[in-house]
Amino acid sequence: MMKKKVLSILLALTMTCSLVACAGSSNATTADENGKTAAEGEKYTLKVGTVLTETDPVFLALEGFKATVEEKTEGNVTVELYSGAQLGSDEDVLEQAKVGAGVGIITDPGRMSNYISDFGILGGPYLADDYEGALELMETSVYKDLADQFSESGFKILSFNYYQGSRNLYTKSPVATPEDLKGLRIRSSGSDVVTKSLEAMGANTTVLPWSEAYQGLQQKVIEGVEVHNSAAVGSSIYEVTEYVSLTGHFQLLTGLVISDSWFQKLPDQYRTILIEASYEAGKNASNEVIGKDEEFLQKCIDGGVEVVEIDKDAFKEAAESAYDVLGYRELKDKIDKELGR
Repeated sequence: MMKKKVLSILLALTMTCSLVACAGSSNATTADENGKTAAEGEKYTLKVGTVLTETDPVFLALEGFKATVEEKTEGNVTVELYSGAQLGSDEDVLEQAKVGAGVGIITDPGRMSNYISDFGILGGPYLADDYEGALELMETSVYKDLADQFSESGFKILSFNYYQGSRNLYTKSPVATPEDLKGLRIRSSGSDVVTKSLEAMGANTTVLPWSEAYQGLQQKVIEGVEVHNSAAVGSSIYEVTEYVSLTGHFQLLTGLVISDSWFQKLPDQYRTILIEASYEAGKNASNEVIGKDEEFLQKCIDGGVEVVEIDKDAFKEAAESAYDVLGYRELKDKIDKELGR
């Protein structure tokens, strides 16, 4: 039943992309008449960044995005990829995009909430249990309204379907209940959603860029991180932690966000190509993450990390208070109602 629901969501999204493509073709004809066409050969460059490593499924999918865009635009749109935050932090790149630079970033609702505060609800703790549940969130009126507001702030979401997995706790001491988190310094990305959720679950938080997490664990600046299994492998977090608690407190669905003003300068057919290529890349990344999640976890176990049996219901109950602290209770109730919870 759940698989059918997911397929219907993906079909709807695909139909939307097809409609966009048709509109793009129609608009392209108008552009031809007005003298603004792709055939004029104007060159564009889009720099896309991520904090993830080059071996991460999301980065590998972005390589497919790059190849598709460059092929279908006959080289008139060049995509440059930057791993490991080489282009800058999410916040830095978003600021560049906001003022019109040709840059993009794979980012999450927490970072997007810096511009539209309510966007953070979509990254809330235990709002979804898995990938299918995360996709359902993107079909709610809450998401659609927030996406519209985000566009008005100067951004363009090419697609919001890059699933990075279930977030778990990788720590130096065993964590089975929220009580075990008390006093532990757990790395936070700095977003209010992550910070307040971890604190609701019992942790103390320390804000660190992801690129500094390994060293922070090594030097005991922090005692744990919350992260998905593929990134734990990509950044070798298993080398500097001893335990993993499969809390699954966040289902990390992220989006490829670029500058709306840069996007609007493109010929219509190029806009369509970018949207469709990003959607396809997100789908490929998500399938890869899901298909290899057990493999990523096993690699961490083989590297010496021990899986802790946890009381998941206790974590869910503790995390629920974060919605009140963040001011998201009304939105949370609206989402629950729309999804029939």
